[in-house]
Amino acid sequence: MLNSTFNIQHSTFNIRMADLRVLTLVLLAVAAALRSEIFFYLLYMLVGFQAVAWLWVRQVSRGLRWAREVPATAFPGEPVDIQIAISNHSLLPMPWLSIYESVPPALRTLPAVRRVVSLGAGERRVVSYTVQGQRRGLYRLGPLRLQTGDVLGLREQPLSSGGTDALVILPQVLPLAELGLPAALPFGARAAPRSLFTDPARPVGVRDYQAGDAMRQIDWKSSARIGALQVRRQQPAIARETLVALAFSHAEYPSRYSYDAQERAVVAAASIIADLIGRRLPAGLCSSGRDPLTDGLAATIGPGDGRAHLLAMLRLLGRLEAPAEGDIAAALSRASAGLSWGSTVVLICLRAGPDTIERLLPLRRRGLLIALVLIDGEPDDLTLARRHGMHPYTVTRAGAPVEP
Repeated sequence: MLNSTFNIQHSTFNIRMADLRVLTLVLLAVAAALRSEIFFYLLYMLVGFQAVAWLWVRQVSRGLRWAREVPATAFPGEPVDIQIAISNHSLLPMPWLSIYESVPPALRTLPAVRRVVSLGAGERRVVSYTVQGQRRGLYRLGPLRLQTGDVLGLREQPLSSGGTDALVILPQVLPLAELGLPAALPFGARAAPRSLFTDPARPVGVRDYQAGDAMRQIDWKSSARIGALQVRRQQPAIARETLVALAFSHAEYPSRYSYDAQERAVVAAASIIADLIGRRLPAGLCSSGRDPLTDGLAATIGPGDGRAHLLAMLRLLGRLEAPAEGDIAAALSRASAGLSWGSTVVLICLRAGPDTIERLLPLRRRGLLIALVLIDGEPDDLTLARRHGMHPYTVTRAGAPVEP
């Protein structure tokens, strides 16, 4: 929400004020020539009206305040209600106020946002309208342009305000199956044959008691039912974080349909992250894209969980823009420095040739699991990735996986 005081443009007058000036000069000349009290009286009245109109507009303009309320985010196709609260803090009423709101064409809903209202002294009015975005992105609402004047119509005064508010349309989030991806990707917790620790939240049954088993692991109910000591079994696991790396520069999508491929990549990233967070698994995000809020490379969001963390990543994906050049391998190298052994890196890119695989091998040697989600992957790409111990998948326009 943005609060603003309008700045008066003192040099702006309409054509009627110019006519009044001419009439004033004519009356002055006639009154001086004829020395007529009637013409002097008319002259005084005309000048008085102009002075009152100028003071009136000046006073109400100084007391005008506004606030625009815009939700931070919305999903594609979701109607979004925008409210503009306008208050008259002066002691004089405002006979009329013309309101025009600038709305990006991608959000605009007909008719245009134009209103005319009147405000009494100390009165507050709320003007609302609805927008709807079909494509993800960062959209700015405003500036808000207003115009007011006096009750006699002797003067009209434009009011300027350069304030804007941002609305982020989030990317689509789809089930992994609709992207042609298997429901059980190698993310999150991975079963391990041996582990010093077990996860009590993942029981897999009971077994006979063996020498050396801790007493706290004995399942007394099962032991009483079977007639022999039984020990609870839990699945050993390695708790892992997942870092989703999204290649998003124009140089990384040298395709005739680069926009379509990039948008499918964003949808894939959003869907994978949402799936991980939905399963209460920590996920993070890095990208070679540009963040328009900072006018620089998109910041890395470290692995975490919870709805707030998910929304932070979806907002970044929603406003992400493609720079001319970018290097996701370099960004990934920096972002993955803090990942622990056994964590997962999911690289989303157009293709995965030998150069890409070679730059991922150091991460593989560090003990990180590499998954590749290819937007236009070829069978050769998948074969090469599997040969180096990586897990490749592809997202096609038809939503069906490509197998080597």
